[in-house]
Amino acid sequence: IGALSNVIFLTGYNATLHQVGESMSDAYVYSVFYVFYIPVGHALQCLFVWGWPDPYLPNLLSNAPIGLTAMALGTFLTRYLDQMNFNDTVDDFLKSSFSMGDESRDSGEEEKNYVSFAVMIATGLWSFILSNLINTPSKKSEKEPEKEL
Repeated sequence: IGALSNVIFLTGYNATLHQVGESMSDAYVYSVFYVFYIPVGHALQCLFVWGWPDPYLPNLLSNAPIGLTAMALGTFLTRYLDQMNFNDTVDDFLKSSFSMGDESRDSGEEEKNYVSFAVMIATGLWSFILSNLINTPSKKSEKEPEKEL
Protein backbone atom coordinates (compact mmCIF):
# COMPACT_ATOMS: atom_id res chain seq x y z
CA ILE A 1 0.00 0.00 0.00
CA GLY A 2 3.00 2.25 0.52
CA ALA A 3 3.73 2.19 -3.20
CA LEU A 4 0.14 3.10 -4.08
CA SER A 5 0.12 5.89 -1.52
CA ASN A 6 3.42 7.25 -2.83
CA VAL A 7 2.24 7.09 -6.44
CA ILE A 8 -0.91 9.02 -5.54
CA PHE A 9 1.09 11.56 -3.56
CA LEU A 10 3.79 12.06 -6.18
CA THR A 11 1.25 12.33 -8.98
CA GLY A 12 -0.72 14.97 -7.10
CA TYR A 13 2.38 16.81 -5.92
CA ASN A 14 3.99 16.93 -9.38
CA ALA A 15 0.68 17.96 -10.98
CA THR A 16 0.42 20.76 -8.42
CA LEU A 17 4.02 21.81 -9.11
CA HIS A 18 3.25 21.88 -12.82
CA GLN A 19 0.14 24.03 -12.23
CA VAL A 20 1.81 26.65 -10.03
CA GLY A 21 4.98 26.78 -12.12
CA GLU A 22 7.68 29.03 -10.73
CA SER A 23 5.28 31.21 -8.71
CA MET A 24 5.91 29.23 -5.48
CA SER A 25 8.91 27.34 -4.15
CA ASP A 26 8.88 23.55 -4.37
CA ALA A 27 9.21 23.28 -0.59
CA TYR A 28 6.14 25.47 -0.02
CA VAL A 29 4.06 23.50 -2.52
CA TYR A 30 5.23 20.26 -0.88
CA SER A 31 4.21 21.38 2.62
CA VAL A 32 0.77 22.66 1.58
CA PHE A 33 0.03 19.59 -0.54
CA TYR A 34 1.17 17.26 2.25
CA VAL A 35 -1.15 18.87 4.80
CA PHE A 36 -4.10 18.10 2.54
CA TYR A 37 -2.77 14.61 1.83
CA ILE A 38 -2.45 13.48 5.48
CA PRO A 39 -6.10 12.35 5.84
CA VAL A 40 -5.98 10.62 2.43
CA GLY A 41 -2.83 8.70 3.30
CA HIS A 42 -4.19 7.81 6.73
CA ALA A 43 -7.45 6.53 5.25
CA LEU A 44 -5.53 4.34 2.78
CA GLN A 45 -3.43 2.89 5.60
CA CYS A 46 -6.51 2.22 7.69
CA LEU A 47 -8.34 0.54 4.84
CA PHE A 48 -5.52 -1.70 3.66
CA VAL A 49 -3.02 -2.12 6.50
CA TRP A 50 -4.27 -1.56 10.04
CA GLY A 51 -8.03 -1.94 9.69
CA TRP A 52 -10.60 0.79 10.13
CA PRO A 53 -10.33 2.22 13.65
CA ASP A 54 -13.33 2.82 15.85
CA PRO A 55 -13.51 5.75 16.53
CA TYR A 56 -11.75 7.16 13.48
CA LEU A 57 -11.02 10.77 14.48
CA PRO A 58 -8.91 10.01 17.59
CA ASN A 59 -6.87 7.56 15.52
CA LEU A 60 -6.36 10.18 12.80
CA LEU A 61 -5.28 12.69 15.44
CA SER A 62 -2.82 10.24 17.01
CA ASN A 63 -1.33 9.56 13.57
CA ALA A 64 -1.33 13.18 12.39
CA PRO A 65 2.00 13.97 14.09
CA ILE A 66 3.60 11.29 11.92
CA GLY A 67 2.37 13.09 8.82
CA LEU A 68 3.33 16.50 10.18
CA THR A 69 6.86 15.44 11.08
CA ALA A 70 7.19 13.71 7.70
CA MET A 71 6.01 16.93 6.08
CA ALA A 72 8.61 18.94 7.99
CA LEU A 73 11.31 16.45 7.03
CA GLY A 74 10.14 16.45 3.40
CA THR A 75 9.97 20.24 3.25
CA PHE A 76 13.48 20.56 4.67
CA LEU A 77 14.88 17.90 2.33
CA THR A 78 13.12 19.37 -0.71
CA ARG A 79 14.57 22.81 -0.05
CA TYR A 80 18.02 21.45 0.80
CA LEU A 81 18.20 19.15 -2.24
CA ASP A 82 16.93 21.93 -4.55
CA GLN A 83 19.59 24.31 -3.24
CA MET A 84 22.35 21.78 -3.90
CA ASN A 85 21.02 21.12 -7.44
CA PHE A 86 20.35 17.47 -6.64
CA ASN A 87 18.46 16.85 -9.90
CA ASP A 88 21.42 18.03 -11.98
CA THR A 89 23.91 16.13 -9.83
CA VAL A 90 22.02 12.83 -10.15
CA ASP A 91 21.39 13.40 -13.85
CA ASP A 92 25.11 14.08 -14.47
CA PHE A 93 26.06 11.03 -12.42
CA LEU A 94 23.66 8.79 -14.33
CA LYS A 95 24.85 10.11 -17.69
CA SER A 96 28.53 9.69 -16.84
CA SER A 97 28.12 6.29 -15.20
CA PHE A 98 25.61 4.55 -17.45
CA SER A 99 25.88 6.35 -20.79
CA MET A 100 27.94 5.22 -23.74
CA GLY A 101 28.80 8.79 -24.65
CA ASP A 102 25.57 9.48 -26.55
CA GLU A 103 24.81 13.08 -25.70
CA SER A 104 22.35 13.53 -28.57
CA ARG A 105 19.43 12.37 -26.43
CA ASP A 106 19.71 15.50 -24.26
CA SER A 107 17.84 17.62 -26.80
CA GLY A 108 14.26 16.46 -26.18
CA GLU A 109 14.66 15.10 -22.68
CA GLU A 110 12.07 15.92 -20.03
CA GLU A 111 13.17 17.38 -16.72
CA LYS A 112 13.81 14.69 -14.12
CA ASN A 113 12.63 15.14 -10.57
CA TYR A 114 15.03 13.06 -8.51
CA VAL A 115 14.35 15.30 -5.52
CA SER A 116 10.81 13.91 -5.30
CA PHE A 117 12.09 10.34 -5.30
CA ALA A 118 14.72 11.02 -2.63
CA VAL A 119 12.20 12.80 -0.42
CA MET A 120 9.66 10.02 -0.99
CA ILE A 121 12.16 7.40 0.21
CA ALA A 122 13.20 9.40 3.29
CA THR A 123 9.67 10.31 4.38
CA GLY A 124 8.41 6.81 3.57
CA LEU A 125 10.96 5.23 5.88
CA TRP A 126 10.24 7.81 8.57
CA SER A 127 6.48 7.25 8.36
CA PHE A 128 6.83 3.46 8.24
CA ILE A 129 8.89 3.34 11.42
CA LEU A 130 6.66 5.73 13.35
CA SER A 131 3.43 4.12 12.10
CA ASN A 132 4.61 0.76 13.32
CA LEU A 133 5.50 2.22 16.71
CA ILE A 134 2.10 3.90 17.11
CA ASN A 135 -0.31 1.47 15.44
CA THR A 136 1.08 -1.92 16.43
CA PRO A 137 -0.74 -3.21 19.49
CA SER A 138 1.46 -3.59 22.52
CA LYS A 139 2.13 -7.00 24.02
CA LYS A 140 0.64 -5.84 27.31
CA SER A 141 -2.82 -5.55 25.77
CA GLU A 142 -3.06 -9.33 25.41
CA LYS A 143 -4.84 -10.95 28.30
CA GLU A 144 -2.66 -12.94 30.61
CA PRO A 145 -4.05 -16.33 31.50
CA GLU A 146 -5.77 -16.27 34.83
CA LYS A 147 -4.13 -18.29 37.53
CA GLU A 148 -6.12 -20.99 39.19
CA LEU A 149 -6.18 -21.02 42.96
